[in-house]
This record gives sequence, structure tokens and C-alpha cells, in this order.
Amino acid sequence: MEFRRVVVGPLRTNAYVVVSGSEAAVIDPGDPSPELAAAVQGLTLRYILLTHGHFDHADGAEIVHARTGAPIAYHPDEAATFWALGRKPPPLHQPLRDGDRLPLGGEELVVWHLPGHSPGSVAYLWERGQVAVVGDVLFARSVGRSDLPGGSWEALKKSLERLLGLGDEWKILTGHGPVTTLGRERLRNPYLQEMIHGRL
Repeated sequence: MEFRRVVVGPLRTNAYVVVSGSEAAVIDPGDPSPELAAAVQGLTLRYILLTHGHFDHADGAEIVHARTGAPIAYHPDEAATFWALGRKPPPLHQPLRDGDRLPLGGEELVVWHLPGHSPGSVAYLWERGQVAVVGDVLFARSVGRSDLPGGSWEALKKSLERLLGLGDEWKILTGHGPVTTLGRERLRNPYLQEMIHGRL
């Protein structure tokens, strides 16, 4: 499975095109840029997947759907985030739940519900390749905000603790900034360090 990163929009959001065989999924099309369209050219787009509903991750979903017919999928709890920020939720063609398995080519992505940054934040895990697309839950040397509508620091801590249960070799594809690994963040991320040592 191949993960193609395309940086989109004014906040430089990481959108990902996940390719397996002739099939693809787009994760977080915050802006339907020409680069994003080029990255899926010649592939069958099976899903439009949102990690959460903030505009910089979700605003291009309906345009990509109109162009390709691919279903939009996100966690139902995330509808509240769209409304709280003055936006109508995009059509929810495929509601996602924790533990859902999404076939893609000869592989699959597993959905983890990781609330805290927003109520319906999710990550998409490729277990065989040990890759997690985590949206704005975790960044290189930082973590997601919990002070936006629907956010919760206590929920975010539990979500981060769940991620920490994965092995150090797991590659973390973040919603902004560089790719990292769980091992690197366990050692260098000040927020995780404080969590691990019981100061948060």
C-alpha cells in the first residue's frame, strides 16, 4: 500500500492518497487542488475519508465526490463539529465506527475512533505496514488542540494513550507537518513525555 502526501490549502494540510492496486482512497481533501486530482488520476477512487470535520481537512470532500462519485465517510459524532463551526456537514454516505475495516485493493484500513481534538476524530491504520494516518490527534513533537468546539483534553489523553500502545516502529502520518514515528514521539514529544511520566 502506498501513501502519497499532497499538501493543500492555506493551512498546509496533509491530504493523503492511499493506493492499493488500482484502487485508492483520499484522506482529508481540505482543498481539491490540481495536485490532489493528479494523484488519483487513473485510479478507482473507492472512498473519501475524513479524519475530522475542520474546514482545512474537509472542505474539498463534496467537490471530490461530485467529480468521482466516491462515497464520503466519517464518524457520525463529527456532524456536531461541522455545525459548531457554522458549516453544514457534507453528506455522510458511509458512517464509520471504531474497528471498521475498509477494504482497499488487496489490503485494508482499520478505523480507530480517537476523540479529543474533536468528538468524531478518527485515525486510519494499515496494520500490516504499521502506518497510521492520525489527522490532528498527534504531530511531530506536538499534539492536537483540545480547546476548539467539541474538544476535550481528557478524551485526547485517552486517545494518545491508545496510540502509545502501538509499537515504536509505527509510522505516523500527521495532519500537518512532517511524517514521524511513534518511537520518535515517545522519546521527543514533550506532551507524550509528560503523559508517560504522569505529569499531565
